[in-house]
Amino acid sequence: MFSFFKRKHKFSKPPQVRISIEEQLTNLGRVGITLHRNIEIRDILDFNIRDYEERPYIHLLMSMGRERDSVEINSYLYPTNDVWCFDRECIEDHGDYVQGLKRIAVMVEPAISVTDIQDYVDIEAGEVWIAFKANGANFHYSLSVQGDWLSLEIFTIFSELLAVSGSSKRFFFADTGNEILVVLIERDQYHQLNKLLNIFIPFTQA
Repeated sequence: MFSFFKRKHKFSKPPQVRISIEEQLTNLGRVGITLHRNIEIRDILDFNIRDYEERPYIHLLMSMGRERDSVEINSYLYPTNDVWCFDRECIEDHGDYVQGLKRIAVMVEPAISVTDIQDYVDIEAGEVWIAFKANGANFHYSLSVQGDWLSLEIFTIFSELLAVSGSSKRFFFADTGNEILVVLIERDQYHQLNKLLNIFIPFTQA
């Protein structure tokens, strides 16, 4: 069911048009992807400005979605709640899904309040499950086991919970080859986002 998640997107050809990082931030803001207040763009850059401008949006989104020690002074671990970029090979033992779900919990607030997060991870036995409360209701899901890869089913689960909650936000993802890039935006902004960077796939049609 989730075999298409292994698709690799290659970004070997730079675009014809160079776009300033300021314009990229403005255009991402129009689809609902913004930095936290008081976060400076220079604090989250992994490359030279030229690299961001010659390969627009992909590098910037990935930098926006990574955990940052440099932003902790502003009480944030991530520069934005709209993007998450992470190494999918991050599941080894109990507690690893708890950490991932804590990140999702921050992203889906205030539409969904996620509490009492638990997990069980036994890769060798092929058993993984997560449990949590969402807006006071109990949920328990068994997840597919793919070695030490985090199951992307969790984003489908939360996209569906967002729909049930009445929120119009949904998760969309791209497999960059080394990391998974996930964005949480309004459903009707999806096509506008793909006009900027046509790599994203929805987790659900709901």
